[in-house]
Amino acid sequence: MSRPGPPRRTEDEGRAPVAHATKLDGGERSPGVVMRSLQGTAGNAAVARAIGQARVQQTVVQRKFPGPNAADQHHTDDPTAHPEWSLYRTLMTDAGFSATVVENLWSLLIGGLREQETINAASKDPSLTRTERRLRREGNDWYQQAIEMLRENSGFVTPRMALWSGGFDVCTYAQSKGYTPMEFTRAGKVFNQLEFHQNWGLQGPLWNALSKFYAAQATGPVHIFLRSYSPDSVLIGQEVPQLRQLQQIHPDVQLIWHPLYTDEAGKIREVSRDRELVDDAPFATRDQCVAVLYDYLMYRHDTGNAHATRSHDEMNAELSKNVNG
Repeated sequence: MSRPGPPRRTEDEGRAPVAHATKLDGGERSPGVVMRSLQGTAGNAAVARAIGQARVQQTVVQRKFPGPNAADQHHTDDPTAHPEWSLYRTLMTDAGFSATVVENLWSLLIGGLREQETINAASKDPSLTRTERRLRREGNDWYQQAIEMLRENSGFVTPRMALWSGGFDVCTYAQSKGYTPMEFTRAGKVFNQLEFHQNWGLQGPLWNALSKFYAAQATGPVHIFLRSYSPDSVLIGQEVPQLRQLQQIHPDVQLIWHPLYTDEAGKIREVSRDRELVDDAPFATRDQCVAVLYDYLMYRHDTGNAHATRSHDEMNAELSKNVNG
């Protein structure tokens, strides 16, 4: 790890330094020491820089919200005081990450929580446009540097990528079919067991950034599992556009869509072209997938099936918005 230097006024001022994992002064630095060093160079200029970045779709991440026992403090002075530090360290060590990566990454994540609070407060400025507010909220360089560290250490590598929308059991369904959603990658399995902070607004941008990064790693077919369609989901608003861009560079990146329905027994099945529930029903285009899913939810859905009520209502609500909008 190259030692972060003193603050300098450059075009990159405010960027969280890349905390590569090595030793300094003959020994490894603790998360608290790393945090104080990183704080000296991160600053808040990332907020201003974010306005000049490319437009990013504002979306809602599909993760459970933190419970009442989640941390209510940032612990930036001593990241090891965070109540999840021990769990995180154990999970990351078991996943094969080095001690220095574990420590430096944690410092970046904890620093990112604090930085996000500053960013969110600044984004409330009434003089900003909606686009400027969105860009400020997503301009957290601490999170970006954490993601870069994960990339350098193969945190999200998978041979059979899967994306999903419609509840976490869709994620586990995709994994059971032999594909790898982000939450089942080497680092994803760790992150998915952490709550980070009670305030979801501080970690939501992290999960959005992780989702976008994960989709950008695609080099071959990507299987997309869809239980309901929402243009505001991370999948449609963020991950799929990322894949569309990749397709222009990598012709092997193909999107394979799977429409899903949860039957009366609570089992997830796929909807075929004949609007029947089967074990495997891939579609080559989003429109074909959504049309089949919509037809099944609107015309085959049993109103007594509570397992699919939410998907039915969400699709019905999207139709109403399109008709009445």
